[in-house]
Amino acid sequence: MNFPPIPILNYHKIEPAGDIGITSRTPAKFEKDMQTLHALGYQTVTFKEIYRRTALPSKPLIITFDDGYASVYEQALPLMERYAFTGVVFMPAAYIGRRNDWDVQFGGKKFLHLSRMQLSALAGKGFEIASHGMRHKALTATQTDADSEVLLSKQVLQDALGEEVITFCYPFGRFNKTLMGKVKSSGYAFGVASLHYRRLPVELEEFALRRFNIYSPDSQKTIMNKLKMNFNSMLAYRDYLFQLGGRATALYQKQFKRDK
Repeated sequence: MNFPPIPILNYHKIEPAGDIGITSRTPAKFEKDMQTLHALGYQTVTFKEIYRRTALPSKPLIITFDDGYASVYEQALPLMERYAFTGVVFMPAAYIGRRNDWDVQFGGKKFLHLSRMQLSALAGKGFEIASHGMRHKALTATQTDADSEVLLSKQVLQDALGEEVITFCYPFGRFNKTLMGKVKSSGYAFGVASLHYRRLPVELEEFALRRFNIYSPDSQKTIMNKLKMNFNSMLAYRDYLFQLGGRATALYQKQFKRDK
């Protein structure tokens, strides 16, 4: 199917304090984001709704959350429910209910991932639960990792939720044609990346969908500009540079956590 031109905004942690990373958004800023999106007339949809060819609203929007942090349930959900918004949670399946020891954090602070109960509760409220691999590893290094993480994460999440998982998000946004093909052959309908500037084969265009991350310093004006989906703007190039910072964690994993 041809994926419609729908803006996709991506969040990570929604934390009141304690994380100085640029991917963390405070609940106060997140609430303003939701107010702005609602005022602009956007209504949220999920990848599953698009796949099922559900009739779309006049101004559809997809809100995603990478890494499946507990703050999605604790902080984001109550604020989103005020506006009848839903989202898509990309969960590293091996970390259900665990802390994020896969991540590089200043001061060694660890954040809790969603529990099985919280994932089920989100699904019951219309959120789509999707895969972010098993252990949040960069999957472009070895075929063995790709084979195990892409398919196994789908099975683990489906067993936990009792429903089909159709969307895969590449950890650290790193992908190649081989990995995209693996995602497709494993029964996923969509693959989600972040900003990228690659020319894709027609048959794989829906397996590297582009989106904008929402960062801590982003203003409401910045978010409105990101909704325009101009991936060749100075704002997009700035965000692409921000994304490159995530490679520090991928390098850390490669050097120090090979057996995790």
